[in-house]
Amino acid sequence: MKHHYCIRRGDTEFAIVMLDINMLKTINDTYGHPEGDIYIKGCCMVFCETFKHSPIYRIGGDEFVAVLTGNDYKDRAEKIEQMKKRFAETEKNMDLKHWYRFSASVGIAEFTHEDEDAETVFRRADQLMYEHKQEHKKNR
Repeated sequence: MKHHYCIRRGDTEFAIVMLDINMLKTINDTYGHPEGDIYIKGCCMVFCETFKHSPIYRIGGDEFVAVLTGNDYKDRAEKIEQMKKRFAETEKNMDLKHWYRFSASVGIAEFTHEDEDAETVFRRADQLMYEHKQEHKKNR
């Protein structure tokens, strides 16, 4: 409840990061659900290690969201780039089995004074994540 109160009052700077795991259906269909579970856990590990001071929620089978405040918010641009780099490095590492080659699409949106509520920020982050996912599909 405290987060909702601060967000509504505008007392808190925050950003929402949306993460959608790429290739999960392919991993599950090709190698099996146990390998898909390994893949989900690995992608989540990268996300959680990147934003270790922020709450992270699973909002769907392969979608996760983090609410950034404090230092995670302050260092968000650098952290997002580091996370994208980690995903890119494992995804391209042909020495790893497919279910260890983690890949995810990411979108981030910051709360601004024009935003009426957190839902607006959430939708913007979701749209940016979707655009990143479409770009990823084109470049495969």
